Amino acid sequence: MGELFVLLPSVFLGQTVWRSVADELQDGGADVLVASAGTTPPRTYLEAVAAYSRDVPVDRRVILVAHSNAGNYIPGLVSARDVAASIFVDAVLPVESGRQALASREFVRQLESLADDAGNLPVWTQWFDEEDVAELFPDQSARAAVEAEQQRIPLTYLRDSFDVATGWARTPAAYLAFGDTYADEQREAAARGLPVVRMAGEHLHMLIDPRTVADAISRLRDDLRP
Repeated sequence: MGELFVLLPSVFLGQTVWRSVADELQDGGADVLVASAGTTPPRTYLEAVAAYSRDVPVDRRVILVAHSNAGNYIPGLVSARDVAASIFVDAVLPVESGRQALASREFVRQLESLADDAGNLPVWTQWFDEEDVAELFPDQSARAAVEAEQQRIPLTYLRDSFDVATGWARTPAAYLAFGDTYADEQREAAARGLPVVRMAGEHLHMLIDPRTVADAISRLRDDLRP
């Protein structure tokens, strides 16, 4: 069997964010799987990486394509699966080795006031101003589909951190950015010598222009071949 693209959505969202890109990749002849972070909200890094791992086959050579928070899970999956390459799509870029926080302390502090008495955050689209959220979606139908899959994640999840073992960053990788949401990660990717492609758009640009995003992912995969 050939390579398998495994598209990883953020734990805060669901598989719908990647469905249209998956269809475009398949139309181009690629073999594609959209992974899931599970059907119950993860409380820790270990719970989330276990959920992703259940969807990534052990008997296939895979290209991991991680969006947003899912970038945190690339090192763990690289160490446990046969990974040919990784593509970070407007995503967290983990440290090459050492301790990695799931979210910055500043971001966690910003969200603390949103948590309920049980410590659960509202769904992701309620973290931000409505005007900003509305710009992320091509239409109300797409927004409704994404919001139906959102989970209320406990604040303790974002306070978690994990050890990144040395060596994962030797696997070929690239970075695809939508605008400047992850500007620091773009600079770090470039500093590491990774191919970086910048595309005008918002954080969920794959919903707005799936064909262009799929084409960019395919080209980056080709660029990473030996």
